[in-house]
Amino acid sequence: MTTIQEKQTNFDGFKTTGCVVRVVVPVAIPKVLDYAWKSRADAILGTFVKVPIGNRDVHGLVVEVADKSQFSKLKEAAPLDVPVAAKTCVDFWRWIGKYTMSAPGDALRAVLVNSHVPERPEPITRLKLTGKQPNKKTAPRDKVLQVAGSKLWQAGELALAAGVSAGVVQGLVKESCLEWVPVNNEELYQPALDTSALSTAQSKASAEIKAALASQEFKPFLLDGVMGSGKTEVYFDAIAHMLDTEPNAQALVLVPEIALTPQWMARFKKRFGFEPVIWHSAITERQRKQGWHAINDGTARVVVGARSALLLPYRSLRLIVVDEEHDASYKQEDQFRYNGRDMAVVAASMWQCSVVLASATPSLETWHNVNVGKYGYLSLPDRFGNAVLPSLNLVDMRQTPPPEKGKWISTTLIDALDARLARKEQSLIFLNRRGYAPLLLCRGCGHRFDCPSCDASLIIHGNRLRCHHCGFAEPMPEKCPKCESDKLFPIGPGTRRVVEEIKEMFPNARIGIADSDAVTGVHDMAELVEQVENGDVDIVVGTQMVAKGHNFPNLTMVGIVDGDMGLAHGDLRTSERTFQLLTQVSGRAGRYDKKGEVFIQTYQPEHPLFQAILDHNRDGFYKLELENRKAFGDPPFGRWVSILLSGKNENQVIRCGQILVQNVPADADVQVLGPAAAPLARLKDRFRYRIIVKGKKPLQNFVKTWLESVPVPQNIRIDVDVDPQRF
Repeated sequence: MTTIQEKQTNFDGFKTTGCVVRVVVPVAIPKVLDYAWKSRADAILGTFVKVPIGNRDVHGLVVEVADKSQFSKLKEAAPLDVPVAAKTCVDFWRWIGKYTMSAPGDALRAVLVNSHVPERPEPITRLKLTGKQPNKKTAPRDKVLQVAGSKLWQAGELALAAGVSAGVVQGLVKESCLEWVPVNNEELYQPALDTSALSTAQSKASAEIKAALASQEFKPFLLDGVMGSGKTEVYFDAIAHMLDTEPNAQALVLVPEIALTPQWMARFKKRFGFEPVIWHSAITERQRKQGWHAINDGTARVVVGARSALLLPYRSLRLIVVDEEHDASYKQEDQFRYNGRDMAVVAASMWQCSVVLASATPSLETWHNVNVGKYGYLSLPDRFGNAVLPSLNLVDMRQTPPPEKGKWISTTLIDALDARLARKEQSLIFLNRRGYAPLLLCRGCGHRFDCPSCDASLIIHGNRLRCHHCGFAEPMPEKCPKCESDKLFPIGPGTRRVVEEIKEMFPNARIGIADSDAVTGVHDMAELVEQVENGDVDIVVGTQMVAKGHNFPNLTMVGIVDGDMGLAHGDLRTSERTFQLLTQVSGRAGRYDKKGEVFIQTYQPEHPLFQAILDHNRDGFYKLELENRKAFGDPPFGRWVSILLSGKNENQVIRCGQILVQNVPADADVQVLGPAAAPLARLKDRFRYRIIVKGKKPLQNFVKTWLESVPVPQNIRIDVDVDPQRF
């Protein structure tokens, strides 16, 4: 990356002639660093710079400018040749770091690409007509020339649109009838808006968002719509309005990564005439570089991505959408621990723009904010068009067990599968557990095959045992290492065991598998989706990756193998998450004209959660859950901070936790619980104990003062999680 010495790009911050800049760097340093500013250009807040640390150079961000430093000898900061970050972005990055009690550089690490401002990639090229006619005319060639028109095309896209082979397009390129031309970002992201008919409820919701956009004020909304109600079309309509009325405005759509499906992207391109900037873990290095610079220079009008897309360097953010806002994947659980949904609301408040949280099963925090009037409420109570909600059925496994021992699919669900196969309709069998079985047990002595480094059982995957936490793997044993018995039995089902069972019952059925072992990337998911859409799959067996973002017209039945599985976890959000997941999965059935049906297998049919699902009584279930939380001062009625202690020596970890708790500062408004063993008490040979801090007010200052006042051994690691989601 080149540097500039005498020029600076337009900015919305401030500039000064001060000679000292304070720089945040993307490394584990608990403070900002002072550098000398030797450029003849003014120092500007938000300038990306190259600075030396030790014997290496890193990229950083100017966050303060001063006249002097407490240090007499400073190394120099050199500005990089990219636009200065918007002041709102700088303020947001610093705020989120302080709120999450992270190191100053943690947020910047998420902003940059591999901890650097990326090099600008070579220009993107597209095909366009030259006006030259081919030496030999054929019907396929004529079709390509006719379809091409004045547009810019990718080669494969043009061949597909013309209905010809790639060789036809390549031949026209060789004869100079088509040529590759560089495309600037403005052309690449130029919208060509399509219209979309909305229902009355959709039009009303969209109108409220458009009015909020016009006000140019911070306005948060919950877009609450049943599964299949058309929430996506509502915020698409608002984005189209923004693109049409605000020439420099940018919109951000956050989606859970597993929901960013080929179907979703096709809908977007059809609606807007261009592909948005995509930002998630699976994009290429070139896409990352191209997207970063398009966002930073303001030419990227719409960005669609996972939670980390929120931290990119926007120029003029006017609308933020958080789709499936309840999804647990919005919380980053390691290192830089932040909640993408909550931080999206904060970002919108700083940009003074609208934020739309969309879900059929909103989080209790969002639902509470609607109830107390903090968020506006937009409702889509019915499915779009002629589709109706599926009928829901509980299968009491105590009364209707599988046909034989060691099987997991009830006779009721078998009959439902058989009926769909006879009608040439598709089914989804859901089990949120990959692998063959979650446990291998010796029936000779009762020995469990556990991970040697974690407090977790090894999962059976084919002829190997694997730990899903640390990656440990070993071959499937033939005998028990304790008693040498060969009576080793898998306990419980995983997706692959369910597939095996279905194949035994329906040997001619075509089965598609959607778990993270079979679907390892975007292309795998695209291939599976295409197979289902084309009718090449009769039964899909999958985990939560099929619970959202997919619309299959011929899928009319959903079977949930283990409806009780989520209830086995004893944390705060167990019931809420189980309700949301089962509702989302159920919503895959009957999304078009054919009536859908859902079967939930359970050993606890009397549980209030299942009754709420059967009665479509989400609001009643949420009311009960909120009452329980309020009684104990739990979120959203109180605040939590989790302090996780870990180390190689369990006694040292326990003792460290005890000393910390013994030295808690006195505060009548704060309650400290623990230390207690974490649910996963040993991970990668480190013992883990947790302290929970509860209170009604923000707890960051209390926790910071407390932890800084108590010496902690160097071999004990402390991880602080503000607003924890998992335990």
